Amino acid sequence: MANKRMLKKEINYITGELLSECLFHKYLIPNVDSDKVDALIGKIVGIQDDFLCRVGANGDKDPKKVKFYYKKLRADFDSAIDGVFEDLAALNG
Repeated sequence: MANKRMLKKEINYITGELLSECLFHKYLIPNVDSDKVDALIGKIVGIQDDFLCRVGANGDKDPKKVKFYYKKLRADFDSAIDGVFEDLAALNG
């Protein structure tokens, strides 16, 4: 991890791209349930808020604990994003 600022930018970029994909599905693809898309948008915004708060929440001074904390944060973020991708794929099917 380079620093907190870059991690926050990465989180914002990924969630922004997912939000634009949801809006694309909602307005440009016919026969898509807009309620499901709205729920997915809410889920993405919740993920973004949660992980941005978690980036700044580490107050420990031990470098090993800090490294473990951010490694776990990145793994949790990846699994949350994988869930969003599955929900997006379900919208198409």
